Amino acid sequence: MSIKSSLIKNTGFNLASYLYLLLASFFSISVLLGNLGRDLFGVYLFLGSFIPLAAVFDLGISNAVVRRLSLPDITKDERVSAWKTSFSLFIWIGAALSVIVFGILMYLTRTLPMFANIDINTLNWTILILSVTVFVNHINSHFLSLPQAEQRFDIFNSKTLMVGSANTILSAILSAYSPNIAFIFLLQFVFHLITFIYMVSYSSKIFEGKNFLPGFKKAEGRILIDFGLKNFVGTLASQLEAQVSKYALGSMVSAQAITVYSIPQNIVAKGAGVVSQVAQAFFPLGTSLLEKDRIKKLGKTVVILQTLTLLGGIIAVFLSFTIGKEFLMWWLKDAIVVEAAWPVLKILSFYFVLNSLTPIPSVLLQSLNKPQIPSLFAVFTVVSEIILMIILVPLYQVQGAALAAFFASCITVPTFLIITWKLFRAEVARLKA
Repeated sequence: MSIKSSLIKNTGFNLASYLYLLLASFFSISVLLGNLGRDLFGVYLFLGSFIPLAAVFDLGISNAVVRRLSLPDITKDERVSAWKTSFSLFIWIGAALSVIVFGILMYLTRTLPMFANIDINTLNWTILILSVTVFVNHINSHFLSLPQAEQRFDIFNSKTLMVGSANTILSAILSAYSPNIAFIFLLQFVFHLITFIYMVSYSSKIFEGKNFLPGFKKAEGRILIDFGLKNFVGTLASQLEAQVSKYALGSMVSAQAITVYSIPQNIVAKGAGVVSQVAQAFFPLGTSLLEKDRIKKLGKTVVILQTLTLLGGIIAVFLSFTIGKEFLMWWLKDAIVVEAAWPVLKILSFYFVLNSLTPIPSVLLQSLNKPQIPSLFAVFTVVSEIILMIILVPLYQVQGAALAAFFASCITVPTFLIITWKLFRAEVARLKA
């Protein structure tokens, strides 16, 4: 299959499941907001953010395994070694994260005022469910590296469909019968467990018998951790950037402020997710093109994807300013939330234009075995954003958080794009030499 056909097919699977999740999310957010109320919905968003945040702490091993299994010259024994070592690492790290999240949530729910009106039994059950979900979700991340490396994005997107449906449509339906957030998180855990069972069935057909089971190999572990840690720092910083606004607004403003900011942030994140789906499909393909006779095709593909992304960003800004308020009112049916959220959406639309240009260059650098470069820029971005939030949130409340995100990206994204292109040109010259 040609490069173009492979990328279109893989991206098609990703976008189909993602667009389904996008529509489901739009439906569920308005329903959950109406059923839970502004304050409890803010608490729900705050607690739910710990699952994706904990998933970041894989030490970058999932991306390391995807790259390792995608290399054109890897042997069968090396593939088995990478799989077994990854399995062991994910079990150890997942167990540790589950305990850490439990401790953090126990502390936060006893100290932050936003939890004062929530029943203590509900909080305790929620914390237990979330902690176990963190562990199962972490093991699923290990399993999902295999279909991504195999470019089986129909299998890879099974988690999006199953867990995504539980987090959106099914949670919204359940909230109509019971606004108890512990029940909602329990429902979501069940679908994480179903995903786990399905992925075990798929993976055990490729790595059969003893080859499927975890088993740490010291040499392989060094390879995976060396690449992973360089990539992990940036992934962690990016996830912190996505969640830091919730923590800042929850501690400096109110739970309702989290709701007001999270809705436009969710819209922007869904738009950026379209680009991320393309980048996800591009990563194993880009790695397989690191050969003298094929790297020029890689460069042309990157330029085309970046051009299309920029055009999409410009359209997003236009739509935010012209029909954004009307869309929010149709969607949320809450005039108070809409009046506060629309200015935030307008600011974040410019933030979207800048940040949507980073996923493709980031996976390009990962393919070139330079994951430390996007990591450094991600750290610089989140540090800049935190500093700006400390200054701007007390002055401008929710809009201050949006301004902080936008100004931080203005500082880092242009420089990142320039350096990425220079490094890619250097790699082309090296392969030609």
